[in-house]
Amino acid sequence: MINKKKVVVVGGGTAGLLIANNLKDHFDVTIVEKSQYQKYPNWFKPPLMIGLLFRSKKLKYMSKRDIVMPDGRHIPFFESNVLGGASVINGCVHMVGDKISWSSILEKFDSNYEELIDSYKKIYSLNSKNKNKISLASSYQSFIDKSFIKTLNLLGIPKGDSNYSDFESCGPIYNTVRRFSRTSILSIFNKKNLKYSINESVNEFLFNGSKKIVGVKTNLRNIDADYVILSGGVIGTCGLLLNECDKQKNKGNNILNSLMLGEKIQDHANLRINILTNKNIGSLNEVSNSFYHKATLLLKHFSGRTTLMKGTGASSSVHLDLNGDGVIDTRIQVVQFSETGRHGSDGKYFSSIKPGFSLSITPIHPKSKGKVLMDGSNNIVNPMFLSSKADIELLKLALKFCLKLLRSSPINEHILKIEDEHNIENNPEEYITKNIFSGHHLIGGMQDAINANFQLKKTKGLYICDASIFDRYAASNIHSSVILIADIFSNKFIKNNKGKE
Repeated sequence: MINKKKVVVVGGGTAGLLIANNLKDHFDVTIVEKSQYQKYPNWFKPPLMIGLLFRSKKLKYMSKRDIVMPDGRHIPFFESNVLGGASVINGCVHMVGDKISWSSILEKFDSNYEELIDSYKKIYSLNSKNKNKISLASSYQSFIDKSFIKTLNLLGIPKGDSNYSDFESCGPIYNTVRRFSRTSILSIFNKKNLKYSINESVNEFLFNGSKKIVGVKTNLRNIDADYVILSGGVIGTCGLLLNECDKQKNKGNNILNSLMLGEKIQDHANLRINILTNKNIGSLNEVSNSFYHKATLLLKHFSGRTTLMKGTGASSSVHLDLNGDGVIDTRIQVVQFSETGRHGSDGKYFSSIKPGFSLSITPIHPKSKGKVLMDGSNNIVNPMFLSSKADIELLKLALKFCLKLLRSSPINEHILKIEDEHNIENNPEEYITKNIFSGHHLIGGMQDAINANFQLKKTKGLYICDASIFDRYAASNIHSSVILIADIFSNKFIKNNKGKE
């Protein structure tokens, strides 16, 4: 029997599990994951139920940190504490993005858009009967969604495939769901021929004298490896390498010192407008206040009908080029509730128990960039939201467009009140700075520290593949971006290292 080369994958999230799954037939693979839980209870699997995790007073299956704004406001940021990472706690919104952005990203890794499409066909399926792929389904559509899309059409925005964002268009959102439950990276993860652990954290990387990785040291053991792949996400990967950099400096070794570790991270600044309607629309505002409505929603969902529970509230969207430069820069989506603060951060679920919805605004390609810093053993994440004036100006344009949309027929016929309308119109910058939240779409930090093979510069055998390697966004939601780049990395890694002595 031929001895396979040993690979340690650090991180059992979206990228880590896919990479491990792809490599297991060619290498001896071990996954090291710091999360405390292998899974959460089944009642959280319907996509909408994930909201209860965010609002739980005892954050068991995720952890929370604060991003501190210049005005002192604390913005909550949540991280998974479950095997599968963001894939099992996200909003199930699926978005590939635009070809121009992807082509630029892939060029850096000597890859191309055709390879991306091959990966897409391999991983995703519109056929819910295909159990070994991540399922895609069109979202629930209320009459608000239909009115939203019709109004956009009358404003000159055509219908289109919201999976892509090459042109201005609107349409239903795709969700990663199969009948009753979410699908995720766990849907294609096969534990056979894999060794994995939870509750285990990497503390140190082990190198030989030639800068070659030979293993990792965890809180439990030393693990020998021919290759180590970091897939801990922006926070995890940046934190590990910043710690390693400090340790090497203390030993008089400055291998990693010149690399731009943790620099130029980004996050989507999310902004919402709350709208109350003049009639019942079946929104979560109404459902949350009635046992009867809750029970009815559950019965409909588990009888196979398409309901709000098939997603997490996001239902339809529009892609726009608001600054007129020919590139899609903003996504606005309908969300089937109106909430006071993102994830109920101010202690309330919704802005009202009256019927309502919200428009969620995401500038797809923000200019603001921040960093991950180390404070002792703690890493501090600062995306520096709105540090670029261009981001503020784009959000102003988005607010202006939303008001125009909401005041246009036929959607205006259903609107009772636009909350904080006066400030949105007359003090947009103040509204923006007081109301933005994290989109939970962190990227960057390692994009300048790796070569075309995803290998960390100045080292041998140490690779990085997760959201930290992106130097730009391909889409308004990053889950599929991470999955697709992980598959492309896997193919390249196998090609370059399989059978290598």
